[in-house]
Amino acid sequence: MELLKTKNVLFVEDNDDFAQNFMTLLALFVQTIYHCKDLQSARETFASQRVDLIICDIKLNNENGLNFIEEVRKIETTIPIIVLSGNKNEEFLFRAIPLNLTAYLLKPITYKDFVASLEKCAGAFFKNETIVLKNGDVFDRQNQTFHPKGGVLIELSKKETLFLSLLIENAHQIVTKDMLLASVWDYEEVSEGAIANFIMRLRKKIGKQFIHTVAESGYRLGI
Repeated sequence: MELLKTKNVLFVEDNDDFAQNFMTLLALFVQTIYHCKDLQSARETFASQRVDLIICDIKLNNENGLNFIEEVRKIETTIPIIVLSGNKNEEFLFRAIPLNLTAYLLKPITYKDFVASLEKCAGAFFKNETIVLKNGDVFDRQNQTFHPKGGVLIELSKKETLFLSLLIENAHQIVTKDMLLASVWDYEEVSEGAIANFIMRLRKKIGKQFIHTVAESGYRLGI
C-alpha cells in the first residue's frame, strides 16, 4: 500500500455527500485526488493531469461511466480501474469483461472491500514498476534485476525476484515460512536447510543488510 502514497487518482462521482465521505478516506492512502462530477470533466482531467488510478461510478446523471472507461482502455491498457455501482447490473457485467477492471465495488461500500480494492491496485502497480528503496537501491521486478546504489547491476533468478517482492510488499511485517512457501515455492515441500541456503546465497548476492532474520518467525526487509 506504500506505493499508493505517490499516486494520483481520478475519482468520477456525481453524488456530493458520497464523494466527500469517500475522498476523506481515500486521501489517507493516495497523494492527489482529482474529483470530477461528469464524464466531460473526467476526460479533460485524464488528458491534462498525471492519472495513475481511476475510480468511477457507473451511473452519472444520464451518463454511463463505462463509456469513459472504454475510451480510457483504448489509450491505456494497464492503469488500475475501480468501478462503483449502486446495484448489480447484467449489462455492466457483459460490457466489463474486456475492460480489465481491478475491482467492482457495490454501494454501500464496506471498509474491508475498499481496502481490498486498493491493495489490488497497489499489487498491479508493483508488478509493473521499478522500486527505489530508501537507501537508493533499485529493484526491477519485471526485468528481475537488483541495482545497488553506486554498484553493479545484479541479475536475479525467478525465486529471488519473488522473495524480494514479498519482502518489499510486506515491508512493515514479518514474512513467515508459510508466506515464503506460498509465494516463492508455490507450496512445494522445501526443507529448512534449503530455505536457509537460498537466503544465504541471496544475501551474498545483494548484501546482508537487505534481509533481516527474525528468530523463529521469518524474515523482514532490513532497510
